[in-house]
Amino acid sequence: MTRFLEKIKHYNLLKSWRPYFLIALIGFLLYSQTLFFDFTYFDDSTLVVENQEILGNIKNVGRIFASDAFFSAPGAKFYYRPLLNVSLMIDSQLGLIDSKTGILPFFFHFSNIVFHLLAAALVFYLLNRLLKKRSLAFILSLFFLVHPALAPAVAWIPGRNDSLLAIFVLTAFMIFLNFLERPRLRTYLGFLALFGCALLTKESAIGLPLVIIFYFWFIDKGRIVLPDKLLLIFGSGVIIFIWLIMRRLAFGLGQSGHLASLADIWHNLPALFIFAGKIILPFDLSVLPTLTDARFIWGVLGLAGLLALSLIFPPRSLKRFWFGLFWLGIFLFPTFLNPDTSSGFLSHRLYLPFFGFLLILGEFTWVEPPVFGRRRYFLIISGILVGLAILTIWHSLSFRNRLVFWREAVIDSPNASLAQRNLGAMYYLEGQPILAEKYYRQALKLNPQEPMAHNNLGVIYLDQKKYRQAQAEFYRELEINPGYEKAINNLILMQNLLKSESVVAE
Repeated sequence: MTRFLEKIKHYNLLKSWRPYFLIALIGFLLYSQTLFFDFTYFDDSTLVVENQEILGNIKNVGRIFASDAFFSAPGAKFYYRPLLNVSLMIDSQLGLIDSKTGILPFFFHFSNIVFHLLAAALVFYLLNRLLKKRSLAFILSLFFLVHPALAPAVAWIPGRNDSLLAIFVLTAFMIFLNFLERPRLRTYLGFLALFGCALLTKESAIGLPLVIIFYFWFIDKGRIVLPDKLLLIFGSGVIIFIWLIMRRLAFGLGQSGHLASLADIWHNLPALFIFAGKIILPFDLSVLPTLTDARFIWGVLGLAGLLALSLIFPPRSLKRFWFGLFWLGIFLFPTFLNPDTSSGFLSHRLYLPFFGFLLILGEFTWVEPPVFGRRRYFLIISGILVGLAILTIWHSLSFRNRLVFWREAVIDSPNASLAQRNLGAMYYLEGQPILAEKYYRQALKLNPQEPMAHNNLGVIYLDQKKYRQAQAEFYRELEINPGYEKAINNLILMQNLLKSESVVAE
């Protein structure tokens, strides 16, 4: 082992461009299996499959900026993420076969891998710049690259929203550091442009100005003069104002999206232990985590262990430690504003906050070779990285197709009505109506107000020519979900079928 370490040192694998090549090689090999994954029918069906009429034509790029992320009907309250849809439009140009055979998911998955590799390279660059320890930065960037909690951002097509966000935010922060060293107009404008791109990718980017304020006032307060600090704050405010105007125009007057109440935030706080467990002890990786079915023990144990190590090996710089904690908190906080607890705690939301956790780790002496000795350190770090990579490969398989994904969702979160309903829908698409009905019924048992479940039951009865039962289900759906277009269309279809059968009988 000593000879092996000496050879690594001799060839200097961490010099120049070599770390970036290693990151790209390891990351691509790790996630290459996802190239052959299908759609999961969890948001990707709505974002990609059902919107090919828009995404399949590059001329519709203007419509992307004038609509919410899901191209909803007027009055719907959803997210404004046009750059996500631009990336999906680009992939659609490559993956579209024709109107009959559909679209290939291959190019979407390939882009997801590329985005992850770019983000990991940026993580290495910034860690090396902030910690000024190249070997430590490389190890921490590998930790980011192979961590299973971040796998959904790669294996699940809509997960790219967070890897794209990380690319824009990390690059903006890199340019901000350049501005601190040498304030120039083009650097200033570059930061603002990237901040704008981040906002147009995901709403949680709004925390970036707070991060830079924390940095230049508490970490590097003497680097730039007060007028430049105020210019950064003012420019960020202008970008936020422009983004809010674009968002309001896309949603229509009176539509600003959903907002959580203080009660929602308080109710979601236990999810801190879910996220802590996913980061520190990632053994309970659900594809659809919920507070009802979550196991908090891993988060409690992980936080307790991390606290114990922190007391034994205190951080070198408390300022940088608190900056890492602030980064983690500010970009994770929007998750707790989401009133929808059925899918609000997906682990891809940890993607950008994870950089803050790496900054925290980088301040502890116990993550460096001198603590354990170089040979023992190499074995420990290698074992951890290999173990995480195995977990990532295993967890990624849960996203390989729609049936596997929703089966895993039901296993992990049996009390989630959304999971039960969508597994029923997948069985229906697979031509198994008996199993589909079973899971629709289970969804309604868990939540009598579950949207679309009654409509889907009505479709099964319509196929079986049980028109009275089908009609009753469609009417129940409209009681729960007034104006639901599919239920209305199904009622019209059923009435036309009854008329045609009546004409034949006569």
